[in-house]
Amino acid sequence: MATNLMINQLRLPPDYFPRVYIVDDDEAVRSSIIELIGSMGFQAMGYPSAEDFISKTDNQICGCVLSDLRMLGCNGIELLKLMNSTGYEIPFIILSAYVDVTNTVAAMSEGALTVLEKPYPEQELWDCIITAILLNSEQRQGRSWLWEFQNKEKRLTPAESEVMKLLLKGCSNKSISHLLELSQRTIVMRRKSILQKFEVENLIDLTKLITKAQIIQKQFPPWSSMVDTDSFQQDS
Repeated sequence: MATNLMINQLRLPPDYFPRVYIVDDDEAVRSSIIELIGSMGFQAMGYPSAEDFISKTDNQICGCVLSDLRMLGCNGIELLKLMNSTGYEIPFIILSAYVDVTNTVAAMSEGALTVLEKPYPEQELWDCIITAILLNSEQRQGRSWLWEFQNKEKRLTPAESEVMKLLLKGCSNKSISHLLELSQRTIVMRRKSILQKFEVENLIDLTKLITKAQIIQKQFPPWSSMVDTDSFQQDS
């Protein structure tokens, strides 16, 4: 885990405890990186193979993964593919003495954060690790926020969801009452309930909330929403 000093310096959330996971079949290289990471203020854990890493971790780990490209058994890119297919959501950095266009493109297309060529300057490795950990922290916060947002969203009744979509398109209470063939009082009551369930005071604040959700959802395609946020206007 990161030291308190490192957490404060990077302004990481107090409940975020990243680790650096090193996957390399060369014990000397593994030990050297673990020692370097420790001197930087982070806890590092080493694994002699991709198979060992997968068997001893789960997809809830946080921080970043440093993996050699060429290893006996599963190589670095195959490990990344396996992690993607089993729900790991952690930045992945490939280290290799055999960097070329083909394996770089393959790694990046699978979602690797970067590919570093050995030997690399310690500062370059450090910069990549910091970038990865900050990214991971931001992504985890985004997912947590989306989870809370969707819990609020699920509290809406189908009738309230229908009214909200029209409100977000800029329709007035009066026009919605005509469209849905309901009284304006019913629309006002549903509007009030929508705001209460999303814990906002007015429609402008709700619009800001939906806009934030739309931005975060684009970063995490698997997330879905009941709210169609592709296009809407503020209600005047």
